[in-house]
Amino acid sequence: MTPDPSDVQALFGLHYFYFAALATLGALQIAVSVGGFRGMWLLPGRLTTRYFGIALIIGGVALFFTLPLWVDGPWAAGSVEADSSTRLWGKADWGDLGAARNVNDVDGGLSGTGQATWFPLSALIAGILSIAAGTANRRLFPGRMIPDGDVTPGDVEGIDLMVSGTYLSALSPSWQKLKRNIRKDAAALLKKSDRWSISVQIWERWLK
Repeated sequence: MTPDPSDVQALFGLHYFYFAALATLGALQIAVSVGGFRGMWLLPGRLTTRYFGIALIIGGVALFFTLPLWVDGPWAAGSVEADSSTRLWGKADWGDLGAARNVNDVDGGLSGTGQATWFPLSALIAGILSIAAGTANRRLFPGRMIPDGDVTPGDVEGIDLMVSGTYLSALSPSWQKLKRNIRKDAAALLKKSDRWSISVQIWERWLK
């Protein structure tokens, strides 16, 4: 049967979400492992976290482009052509796999609006998973989550607090510092702006 565009859109959105969530989580794990921010590591070791992040990115890409082999969709074997409106619903074969995802958005393919919706959601979930895993690792493997070198909590601030602590433990002092310094920091930044800019006008009239 000819696929209904709404069914195609729902399927593409779900598959894109899988891909974006895995790839974003992997990229985040590489970043926090390089930076040493243990409060967001999925695994208790630096190198294992980094390699796992690489594996998540590769896995996300592979999953997205190979799902048509075993999931029914608008890519039935032999129907994948330039005109995506003529495709049939079913599983793809290896010969059609390269063009299986090439579906026009008017026929249910993923549009820019859909990507703008699914990607932030996947990034949010990746961040929450990283925070939860980092917090669990600090509790379950305290001996393996010791920072490299001596780190005194009073000597660091902001994201550097997650080198030796969790996201939640870094949240409170960071928020307190923001409240103390926001007016001074905003004023310093606005001094570099043109007098006619909207931000400067708002600051001088209502916030100063």
